[in-house]
Amino acid sequence: MSKQTEHSVASYLEKLGQYLDVVFRPIEKIAHRYILLPFRWILTQIDPLSKAIEGTLFKKILQVSIYPIFLFLTFVIGFRLVEGGFTSRTFLGTIVMFLIFGLIFAPLERLIPFSRRWLDDKDMPVDVMMFFGGKFWGDYINRPLRIATIAVVVQQISPTIGIAIWPAHLNMVIQVFLLLSINDFFRYWYHRWMHENEFMWRWHAVHHSSERLYWFNGTRSHPLEGLISSFLWAIPLAFVKAPVEVVFVTSLLGRTIGRFQHTNMDLILGPFDYIFSSPKNHRYHHSRKLEEGNSNYGGDVIFWDILFGTFYLPKGEQPSDDIGIANMPNYPQTFVGLMLAPFTYGRIKKEAERINKESEE
Repeated sequence: MSKQTEHSVASYLEKLGQYLDVVFRPIEKIAHRYILLPFRWILTQIDPLSKAIEGTLFKKILQVSIYPIFLFLTFVIGFRLVEGGFTSRTFLGTIVMFLIFGLIFAPLERLIPFSRRWLDDKDMPVDVMMFFGGKFWGDYINRPLRIATIAVVVQQISPTIGIAIWPAHLNMVIQVFLLLSINDFFRYWYHRWMHENEFMWRWHAVHHSSERLYWFNGTRSHPLEGLISSFLWAIPLAFVKAPVEVVFVTSLLGRTIGRFQHTNMDLILGPFDYIFSSPKNHRYHHSRKLEEGNSNYGGDVIFWDILFGTFYLPKGEQPSDDIGIANMPNYPQTFVGLMLAPFTYGRIKKEAERINKESEE
């Protein structure tokens, strides 16, 4: 693409963004000012209790116990939901489970926050819109493409590969952890590639645009990023052919880990920080400092980072709550801006360089 054509495309997208902002910006403002207002008021009622339990044994018990309790509940509920196979009850139960988890996570983040600055919910309308936009893309475009691709690849290579590979004789919990680890091996390398390749980074940067972490914004990502990643993770699993019950519970466990990964809860996890992608080690991954941010790529487990030398968790230190994209103070924070950001990344980068140069003078 010539520079003139690239400039014309960038100008067109900028104008498109301005037109779309006229529609979507009022929705974001109204949602934050009015729709979220009652929920915000309810949550602020927890603040006095949060300060009252500071330094108490009760808080320490919460910090230590919440994570393993939720992991245990995920296993119990997950296996219960697939006792009779994958049915409509399984589907509805999954939705109810994560709605309840969300209703619990939000007040717990207010009760034992890692950062009180992260309690500001001004970005939540954008995250909700990103979630539903990604949901539409995932259900109606991404998923059919993924299923078709897997079917073709498996059929062309060999329909029998993987039948005798999976150790179905092992305990179901062990099978879940095994599948979680295999899945995350591919996820690790794809995630690392997105950080080390600038073309891939322009898509993944949308996820890192968050300036705070809380239980819901793990869903902030560009829909096109998920298109490629789902192929890379799903195709190997098609060959492994684990039982559907194991696949289902593994998926639930991954979603629970993901909720904690972005939580604003101040938890004490001890050895869990060296097994899973935990809130503490993942906060370093979102750091503005590249030497910290280019680490801890694991999505569910962290031992692939330990094995391949990208693990970062200095002892005796705490991650900063100043997170986001390094050297890009102008990176978009609106729904429309984030949707267009991968396509306008070159312009954003040049503008950021100009801003940083002016600030140094």
